[in-house]
Order: sequence, then C-alpha cells, then structure tokens
Amino acid sequence: MKIAASVVIYNPDGGVTERISSYAGEVEKVYVVDNSDTPDEALLDKIRSVASNIEIIPMHGNMGIAAALNAALNRASEQGMDYLLTMDDDSYFTGDTLKEYFAKAERIFASDDKVIQLGIHNSGDKDDDLVVNNENPDWLITSGSIMDVEKSIAIGGFLEKLFIDEVDREFCYRAADKGYRMRRVLDLTMQHNLGAPIKGKILGKSFEAMGHSKVRKYYIFRNCTYVMKEYPRVKKAYKHYLFATWVKTILAEDDKINKLKYMRMGRTDARKGKFGKLEV
Repeated sequence: MKIAASVVIYNPDGGVTERISSYAGEVEKVYVVDNSDTPDEALLDKIRSVASNIEIIPMHGNMGIAAALNAALNRASEQGMDYLLTMDDDSYFTGDTLKEYFAKAERIFASDDKVIQLGIHNSGDKDDDLVVNNENPDWLITSGSIMDVEKSIAIGGFLEKLFIDEVDREFCYRAADKGYRMRRVLDLTMQHNLGAPIKGKILGKSFEAMGHSKVRKYYIFRNCTYVMKEYPRVKKAYKHYLFATWVKTILAEDDKINKLKYMRMGRTDARKGKFGKLEV
C-alpha cells in the first residue's frame, strides 16, 4: 500500500512543523499545499527540513481548500500513490496511532472495494454525537481521512466552485450516489483542533456558536444551499443547521448585522449560480 500525506496550509503558525513531523515518517511523501496569499519562505524552509520526503506545492494565492486537495490528489496519482492521508494544518497524531490506523486501513480497503474514504475518531468529536461516531457514516471531514486516490479522481475529486465549506460533505454525498461508501475507525483518535466556540444561553439552555467571520458565514450559507438542492435527502438536517446558525449568530456573536447580511447574500448567490471565491 503506497500512501502519501497532504496538508493544506494558509498562513499557519510555527507549530505546523511539529505537527507535520507526527506523520511524515510514516508515509512515502508529504505534499504541503501552500494556499497562502504571500508565502512565508522562512517557514517553508523549516517545513522542508522536517523530512526529506516533503514536497511543497505552491498554489500562488488562496485558491480554496477544494483546489488544494485536488492538487494533492493529482500529485499523488502522478507519483503512483494508492492512498492519500489528508490533514489540516492543526491536526496531528500521537504515539503509535498512525501506524495502527494504517494497518486497519490496509485491511478495510483490501476487504471492501466500495470504500473510497476512511476516517478516524478525532479529539473534537463529542462522545454522544452519533453522526461523527458512526462506523459507517454518510460523510467524513477531510482531516485525518485516507482517500483512495484513483477512485477519488475518477468521481471528479473535490468540487472547486465551493471554495471552502461543505467541500468534504459534498464529496461524500456524490461518492455515495456513485455507489461508494465511507468508513470510520472509532477506536483510534487523531488530535484535531476545532477552535474556541462562543458560549451562549437560550431559554436557560447552554449552546455553542462558532463565531465565524462574515465571509465564512457567506460560504456556509451559499454552499449549504447548493448542497440541499443537489442532495435533497439532507435538506431537513441542513435547514435545521442553518436556522440554528442564524439564531446563534443573533444571540451570541458580534458584528451581527454584517454577518446576517452575508448569510443572506450567500443564499442569494447560490440560487443565482454564483460560486467560486468571494471577492470582498
């Protein structure tokens, strides 16, 4: 099983080198896809020094997560890799977790040729969340996933017009429509940072809001609107999620007026068929 890893970076912190080192020694290649508007050459040199198998793929600006993931998939295919471990720049492994994960992956992919993507339990998962703790999930986040390279390319890779947000889920829904399935390893854990949510209360009940910027809210609402149209089976869950996001923004977040404006703009652009990078 020839396996490479990829990590998409966008103005990362200095700790990214240590995180990359947690998996660089277990794979044939590490593709560091640089989506930064202005590359930090000093940091890139430090990243190169982590291991001899690291290759920098410059995107020459922020081209979005989907384009960056596709660049890694295509490079893996060109170099004869069977699988690609896709990582966020804030995710990493500890101890022998990755070795055990790869051993399980080899068995799972060998026993079921319909598996296109394998995921892993991560430290951000909530123990009572049946969605993220399902061994046979409908979708997976890309961080910590192992992709079958040729199958992923054959179904069109990641949808670049979405730019960011819903890129991972849309890929999974499309893969399922083409007869593939996702699997998840639950007894191993990857370290994954979900950020610091904002705490709030409504009717005496506590809740968490992610506090995304107005631009990120735009992508969330635009891309969720698109996904609901393309995959009607998720419409109910998505409508609930968008309504909850709208309420939490009003109750707990700052810059409410602008965020609400960008949410509405995102839904409008989806209906107009306007996608790609938002120019602000």
